[in-house]
Amino acid sequence: MIHDGQSPPGELPPRPVDSHKGTFGTVLVVGGCDSRTSQMVGGPAFAALGALRSGAGRSVLSVPGTILGHCLEVAPSATGLPMESLPVDEPPRLREMIDSYQSVVLGPGLGTGPFAKMVVESFLQCGSSTPVVLDADGLNICASHPELLANAGTHRVLTPHPGEYAKLASSLGLPASPVSNRDRVDACMAMSKVTGSVVVLKGMRSVVGLDDSSWVCERGTPALATAGTGDVLAGLIAGMLSQSGNDDRSSLWRMTALSVWIHAVAGECWSSKHGDSGLLANE
Repeated sequence: MIHDGQSPPGELPPRPVDSHKGTFGTVLVVGGCDSRTSQMVGGPAFAALGALRSGAGRSVLSVPGTILGHCLEVAPSATGLPMESLPVDEPPRLREMIDSYQSVVLGPGLGTGPFAKMVVESFLQCGSSTPVVLDADGLNICASHPELLANAGTHRVLTPHPGEYAKLASSLGLPASPVSNRDRVDACMAMSKVTGSVVVLKGMRSVVGLDDSSWVCERGTPALATAGTGDVLAGLIAGMLSQSGNDDRSSLWRMTALSVWIHAVAGECWSSKHGDSGLLANE
């Protein structure tokens, strides 16, 4: 079933007047790297901002301690958690920790080295049912180690752009590089079936797929074609999931589609004042 139109299939979660920050969930963002060859600060910080702008009650940034202060300068409303403190080598403790959050963003700026691979493997294999939005280097690591998705559970949202899709599809034995609108819909649903996840195939007319169902976003602007906007989307999706209070697969699909629509329309609002270029991710 293809849902193709201007409006998404989901609705905004309610905002009770007697609510507090705990009512709207906490998003854990795991990413960032600080190595001799690369330092990635923006991705996880933008994801944390996206989660907070969605209406989530809290966003916790888990990045290497050496760059944590820099990330918090970009997203000062977030809370910091040094990545070194994550119990990635103790699955029961890690699962207990993840279960205390309402959603997770895994991958922005994480890098693809051995420790990054250990982090992704630990999060996907620990058995937690907390929804995980797998983005950026989280997807790249899974493209190199597709077995990580084999038993990762059903509470997953994969958010590949076309290049990330091509690498992951190749490792999963799926057709790569869909071009036409029809091919993109088919490719998105095929990856969803193989991985058991909600899949967002990003780009012009982004597709959100779950098994045999898909929704195509007709909104957006070329201004969104700039670094960091995908990280914002990952955080926005996780933030919406943290508030929905219902983590069945159908709910994940609807909230993900709604997030893609909000992201696209937010870009349009910026473009209506400034044009189709020059947008920065934190805007």
